[in-house]
Amino acid sequence: MSGTTTRRKNRTPSPWSRLILLFLALGAVLWALSRTLTALEQPQAEATAAPTATAEATVPAAVRLTPTPPPTAEPTPAPPAVDTGSWQLRLIDYDHPLGKDFAPPELTVVADGQSMDSRVAPAISALIDDAKAAGYTVYFCSGYRDYDTQYIIYWNHIYEYTAQGMSEEEAHAKTRLAVNYPGCSEHQSGLCADILESWDQEMEPWIGGSGLMLWLEEHCAEYGFVVRYPDGKTDITGVEYEPWHLRYVGQEAAAYMMENGLCLEEFLALYQAG
Repeated sequence: MSGTTTRRKNRTPSPWSRLILLFLALGAVLWALSRTLTALEQPQAEATAAPTATAEATVPAAVRLTPTPPPTAEPTPAPPAVDTGSWQLRLIDYDHPLGKDFAPPELTVVADGQSMDSRVAPAISALIDDAKAAGYTVYFCSGYRDYDTQYIIYWNHIYEYTAQGMSEEEAHAKTRLAVNYPGCSEHQSGLCADILESWDQEMEPWIGGSGLMLWLEEHCAEYGFVVRYPDGKTDITGVEYEPWHLRYVGQEAAAYMMENGLCLEEFLALYQAG
């Protein structure tokens, strides 16, 4: 998921960084508390403190995105006959958040301590095995994350950026390019996986041009996955290019999306247009 602080912090932290994350989480809580007290002392002002972790998964207007609507022109060939209302094609974003208590029906531990929805665990396991067989080292850095974990990650970024001197508006704008607001993350669905070559590989767009990332782009559809946030689609998805972030959509949809260079929003728009 620039400045003096590493921007991509959505992967599972190493044992050493867990201690750092703990201190950052404490700082974020104290910061949020101070903002809450300020808001109570100034009842006429707009409250800017972080929402409680038990709040419903609604997205405040201050952090909402206004992405460009996807095109609806009919491509050639026609899209496959898939059920766009199925679980594997569920759109999860700022306009379609998950509830705070949402969890996959069943989870399976896949690799490196990471879990995924049990319905897609065999597919990601096969992908990882085949990538290793092709000569790559593979680190499954992040799979399923619950609402509370996403809450901590998101607000830690806000805390760090405001500590660097950014306004809250600027901090939200920078954070939401790489870290989704709690309830709006695909990781909570259990349908996505962040795949790197090592635990310390930088999660930045430029890694997409070589190594494992190229292999994933070429082969992920064979296992039912797509690169969820493709290069050049930020205006539509609201998220920067993330070559490591794979989302399960099923083999038919994945093959069509990857072959035609479509993100999930564009793919689903084709059926709405029809």
